Amino acid sequence: MPDYPIVRSKRRTVAICMNPDGSFEVRAPLRLPDSRIDEFVRSKLGWITEKQTLLRKHAQEQASARGQIPQAIPLLGEDRPVLVDASGRAPRWRDGAFLLTTGDPAKARAQIAALCRVLAARELPDITAHWAALTGLSPNRVKIGAARTSWGCCTSEGDVTFSWRLMTAPLPCVDYVVVHELCHLSELNHSPRFWALVERQIPGWRERREELHALALRLSSMCL
Repeated sequence: MPDYPIVRSKRRTVAICMNPDGSFEVRAPLRLPDSRIDEFVRSKLGWITEKQTLLRKHAQEQASARGQIPQAIPLLGEDRPVLVDASGRAPRWRDGAFLLTTGDPAKARAQIAALCRVLAARELPDITAHWAALTGLSPNRVKIGAARTSWGCCTSEGDVTFSWRLMTAPLPCVDYVVVHELCHLSELNHSPRFWALVERQIPGWRERREELHALALRLSSMCL
């Protein structure tokens, strides 16, 4: 039986939370006996082992990917080749390709991020304005960030921030994320009322969310 920390709170159920290194913690109700928690963990040992195997495999793949420059990067859903021209003065786009100036994998990823950030700053305010006109929900400001774990966020002050990584998604998925954040201007939560607002504008939002989950895994495997 592996050792594990227990985090107790006012929750009603028991849950296992896996960490990227394969360790895990158990989150449990305040008064649930340790024996019941052990029993729960024992019943999940097969699932835990499977997840740990997958996490180790993912870590190995990431370590391998870190030492290489991606051969192609999705841009608005379409794979674009990544080329290196060390004679160039700055990274740029050419003939639909990412043209980088370095063969160093870490620096190459930074150049890819910079190019996508430029595109995001150019495209996302216009896409947001389009949906703001349709929904009647307008943010105070549209900003570009570098979040890895979310495509966008909305503050109570009415500012909306999108990750530059959103530029790798197909346009319908970009529309979904934009509408999602605009709807937070009306409902700063994920209540049924919020999802009803999203549904009104993007009836197929569930499918688009699934596409984004798959894309996030792909970007993670490329260390982006």
